[in-house]
Amino acid sequence: MDKSNKKETCMSEDAGGQSKTLVRGLSILNACSGSRSGLTLVEIAEATDLAPSTVHRLLATLEALSFLSVNSETGRWRIGVAGFQMGNAFVRSRDYVAQLRPLMVELSDQTGETVNLAILSGHKALFVSQIESANMMRMVAPLGSLSPLHASGAGKALLAALGQEERSVLMEQITYEALTDKTHRSQASLEAEIQTIIAEGRSYDRQEHVDGMQCVAAPVFNELGSPICTLSVSGPSVRMSDAVFIDHGDAVAQTAHMATQLLGGIPPNHWMLND
Repeated sequence: MDKSNKKETCMSEDAGGQSKTLVRGLSILNACSGSRSGLTLVEIAEATDLAPSTVHRLLATLEALSFLSVNSETGRWRIGVAGFQMGNAFVRSRDYVAQLRPLMVELSDQTGETVNLAILSGHKALFVSQIESANMMRMVAPLGSLSPLHASGAGKALLAALGQEERSVLMEQITYEALTDKTHRSQASLEAEIQTIIAEGRSYDRQEHVDGMQCVAAPVFNELGSPICTLSVSGPSVRMSDAVFIDHGDAVAQTAHMATQLLGGIPPNHWMLND
């Protein structure tokens, strides 16, 4: 083998090795980001299928770069400052999040409950912005957390806002896990409610995701009539009588419509009856 070919082979091997290290590091970040209480080294190794020695080496690097931090007493690793900044960069890259925040504040003031903004992420709803209720007892979904499409107000609103073909593909991927005794257990059951959501312009979560918590959500559309996100109001069921819940639904639907107009969007044809 001549020198040039040998050099090219070494470079390829180095590049491949660097890619493998990067993938392993990102898998560790992904595992830690999904835990509210943090993960121990052993738990990270189990979650990523990596050897503890490999995890230990990568954790040291990620800590040095501030992507992760460790609690010296519990040994649990959490997302660090640099990781948080990258997450914020994701939110900032979506200008509509900042644009819609004043409407979210108004909606929270009007209802007295927590207001969330969620987007479609794969086959889940991802929460990216929030205005917390001032009440002592309130619903708070951690930013970056994921919610099932079949068992949440935001998820069902996103599904209903999609076109039939795209919605059907997503609904076939759902496992229909029963999170409470009110959760949809089948695609047929969910599809029946989707038609009601389209007709009413808002989606109700009546303790389908978490016992004792209720939510109502409505979609916001872009200029092509595709859903950008949903706005939702969530709170404990003890504060939401049927009448209050309906009032919150009216407020959410109106705010989502205002948000669509603010962003220069239009509802799709199947949503026009709610315009």
